Amino acid sequence: MADPHAHTLASDGMVSSRELVRAAAGAHVQVLAVTDHDTFRGVGEAVEAGLEFGVDVVAGEEVTTEPRANVHVLGLFLRGPVPMGRSVAETIHAIRDQGGLAILAHPFMPTYFASITPWALRRLLAHDTVDGIELRHTALTLPRRVRELDSFYELHQDRLGAAIGSSDSHFGAHDLARTVTVFPGRTALDLRQAITDRQTRPLEGYVRPAGPSLRTRLQQQARSMGWLTWQRWRGNIGREGI
Repeated sequence: MADPHAHTLASDGMVSSRELVRAAAGAHVQVLAVTDHDTFRGVGEAVEAGLEFGVDVVAGEEVTTEPRANVHVLGLFLRGPVPMGRSVAETIHAIRDQGGLAILAHPFMPTYFASITPWALRRLLAHDTVDGIELRHTALTLPRRVRELDSFYELHQDRLGAAIGSSDSHFGAHDLARTVTVFPGRTALDLRQAITDRQTRPLEGYVRPAGPSLRTRLQQQARSMGWLTWQRWRGNIGREGI
C-alpha cells in the first residue's frame, strides 16, 4: 500500500514529518509521499524518519499553478522543489524535467480553486499527458462528479496514466491511509514502476481512523487559509525552486 499525498507542518498539515511517517508505519503503509503545498521543507525530516520506522518516503510537492487556474499538481520522486504560479502544462514539464512524475490532485471538485475541471482537463489533454490522476481521494466531491470522472478516465486512460488513490492527509494518524494506492511490490521504486506501467488501483477505506476534533479541524483551516497564504505572499513558500 502507498499513500502518495500527505502534508506536514511545513505547509498546512497539523503534524510534523516524523509524526506523519510514524502514522504511516502504524497503518502498515509501505510507501508514503510527503507532498506539502509549494514547499520541499518537510521532505528531509520525513526521509530520516522513514529509515527509523521502516517506511519508504517519496520526495514530493503539491504545486499550485497560475492564479487563473489554481490547479494542484502532485510532483512525485522529485529532486528539488518546483516553483508555484506556472501554467498546468509548464508545471507538468517542470516536474518531468527533474525526473519526477506528475499526478493531477483531486480533480473535478465542486470548487473554483485547487481542482482541475472537466473542461480544463480536456484542453490539457489535447496537447499534454500526465503520469496519473487521483481517481479516489478524500476531498469533497459530489457523487455525480465521481461518476463523471470514472467515465472520463475510461475514455482517456492512455493520456491520464495511472489510477491513484490517496488520503490527502493533514492530520497524521487521524486521517492518513483512509484512501490508498495498491501496487505490486513494497518499495518506492516498485511504486514508481507501477505508476509508469499503470498497474496501480485506488482503494477506499483501507483504514478508518478516528478523525481529529472540531477544534483541530478549525485550526487546520486557519493555517491553510491564513498562515499558508501569508507565507506565500511573503515569498517564504512557493519560490524555493527559483
